[in-house]
Amino acid sequence: MDQITLQEFNQLIQHQADPSLTFYMPAIKKGREIQQNAVRFKNLVAEAEERLESKGFGRTERESFLKPLWDFEEDRDYWQNQERGLAVFLSPETLKMYRLPLEFSEMVVLDSRFHIKPLLPLFLENERYYLLTLGKGDIHLYAGTRFDLAELDLPDTPTSLEEALKYDEPVSSQQYQEGAAGSTQQSAIFHGHDQEKDEKSNIKRFFQMVDQGVMEVISGSSVPLLLAGLEYLQPIYRQVNSYKPLREEGIQTNPDQLDQETLHQEAWKILSADISEARSQAYDRYKSLENGKTTAQLVEILSAAYHARIDTLFVELGCEAWGNFDPESGSLEFLSREDPASRDLVDLAVIHTLLNGGQVQILDQEELEQESNSGAAAILRY
Repeated sequence: MDQITLQEFNQLIQHQADPSLTFYMPAIKKGREIQQNAVRFKNLVAEAEERLESKGFGRTERESFLKPLWDFEEDRDYWQNQERGLAVFLSPETLKMYRLPLEFSEMVVLDSRFHIKPLLPLFLENERYYLLTLGKGDIHLYAGTRFDLAELDLPDTPTSLEEALKYDEPVSSQQYQEGAAGSTQQSAIFHGHDQEKDEKSNIKRFFQMVDQGVMEVISGSSVPLLLAGLEYLQPIYRQVNSYKPLREEGIQTNPDQLDQETLHQEAWKILSADISEARSQAYDRYKSLENGKTTAQLVEILSAAYHARIDTLFVELGCEAWGNFDPESGSLEFLSREDPASRDLVDLAVIHTLLNGGQVQILDQEELEQESNSGAAAILRY
């Protein structure tokens, strides 16, 4: 998978050159049909050439412009190592190709700007988080997003109670009192007379070591930390936790019995609930505002986007409205998608909203259709 940083995303938004070619395609990650990736890519490049011809570019100009893409056609290794989707951005001075965990619909757009709307889920509903799995026999720390979960190293940190007990200096005739003079991390774990109480004490000291290791990795971050572990272990860890953005809600399970994909799914259920709540609050605000503070008319949205008047733009990713908008006169003309002068007007609204510091929220079609048939609605700054 290729990463698009926020800086690169902003560069794609701000980019302007004629011509600017964007296309998106679904890709196959494995299996016998993986060879279709190169075939689909070739077909989209051919379609792009037709678009260039329709805009008046001569044969030599077309071949020169598309050459960087044709060079990829025979790269067998590249096409056998794909993600769910491929995004391509080409201009006379730029070529960016991203293998991404989004399943795109096929699309070719030729304009003076790149088409960025299908990338929005990577940045607008893709909250980062950490996940710590708690078990007496195994500890793991992960960094996650909506699309992936990657394990992080915990250097110099015991990852099991058994490993932590290697530092044990048992004293059979007395029970360790936490905070006693001369106690150290290495001498803190040993057995006493009350087996249940001693087990909890051992686990607590083990988790203190884990907390120290976790803080060395994520200290200074502000993204939430989720716990996954058996119900009786999570309160013990919370007693020793030093990381302030620890979420109250955790995954109540034995993480040793779940594979990484399932852990990822369970963690995202918690994070996605936050996103849904924020989206609902923003949309409730839209519906509660007086006339003049909101609009669902595309021509008004486009004008407001160009002139930095949009506070929050709501869009439905699958909805397209093709045409041409003149920001000077404010005139809007709807055209067919195949028209050389046509572009996705909703994408245009997204770009200028983001360029001018507005927010964008993704809504589904059912939510937006009550307000707009254009796939967009907006809260205005003034």
